[in-house]
Amino acid sequence: MKATLVKITFSLLILMVVFVEAVENSVIPVMEKFECIENLPSQKLTKQQFSEISNALERKIEVIRLVTYNMLFNLYDHDLDEENRWPNRLPRIVELIHEMRPDIINTQELYPTQVQEIVNLIGDDFSFFPGQKDEDGESYGIFYRTDRFELLSSQIDYPLSMVQLKDLKTDKIINVFNTHMPLSNIEKREANAHKIMQIIEPFAKQMAVIFTGDLNTFPGRLDLIDLPFYDGDYIHRILSKGSLKNSHHESLLGHFGPISTFTNNSTDVKPFQGTGTPGIILDYIYVSAKVTVLTHAVEQGTVDGHFPSDHMPVLIDFLIN
Repeated sequence: MKATLVKITFSLLILMVVFVEAVENSVIPVMEKFECIENLPSQKLTKQQFSEISNALERKIEVIRLVTYNMLFNLYDHDLDEENRWPNRLPRIVELIHEMRPDIINTQELYPTQVQEIVNLIGDDFSFFPGQKDEDGESYGIFYRTDRFELLSSQIDYPLSMVQLKDLKTDKIINVFNTHMPLSNIEKREANAHKIMQIIEPFAKQMAVIFTGDLNTFPGRLDLIDLPFYDGDYIHRILSKGSLKNSHHESLLGHFGPISTFTNNSTDVKPFQGTGTPGIILDYIYVSAKVTVLTHAVEQGTVDGHFPSDHMPVLIDFLIN
């Protein structure tokens, strides 16, 4: 069914925000360095591999950057240290958005009031589709740049939010899907994976498709006894049975940043402490065959020494074929 598109209007609040320090430890400069052909270590690449990368870089003007980001609702702010509560995290999130310079942002764990505060601060460059809402009011919505895309359609089909966008640079069409899978209900997570594939597969067989989300999937590592679940690899096999592929594995230039997306450290599961446990990846981007992924990254940037959310954003630079 059709859902209402929220048009973002410029707010003078952007002029009132005093931003904190610039983003530290960002992967963006390194990622963009290697998106220049003269910086590629060609001696470490096969001839065919180098050729594929070179051909993609010849179309660099067409590159689109998409971010998926669990920004953390403010429901349990009272359980967090003051520095990690929403009023202090909001300007960090905005700083990180400016650092990443995305064309599309898929979000999870935002309540309407949080969305509006972000809308007020990032100006009128974006429109926002609020998309699917959970029972508690959390939405998984989609921001997109109005100077880059024309909205062709928007749709909600549980458990997905979807927009179809026309790239104004190339007139090519991309279908963008976003979700947030439940953490504690393991059977519901599997059911959602099957439903997602039923919805997306008809699009992915024929068109350019990107599917993102906080999937809350932990790997099948039974030797790591402290993991809450072991269904992650199984869920990803379900999602990969059709036309979707993990963008991490499809990236021509590989991966940049941590191999994790939660901000714990190596000895403690408490968030906002570090770049996570390698291999514990909760947030994913999948693509269809009509999408060429140039780079894949987890943005580890902090602002004034603090993470903007308990998750780190995942991003890709891609081309529509």
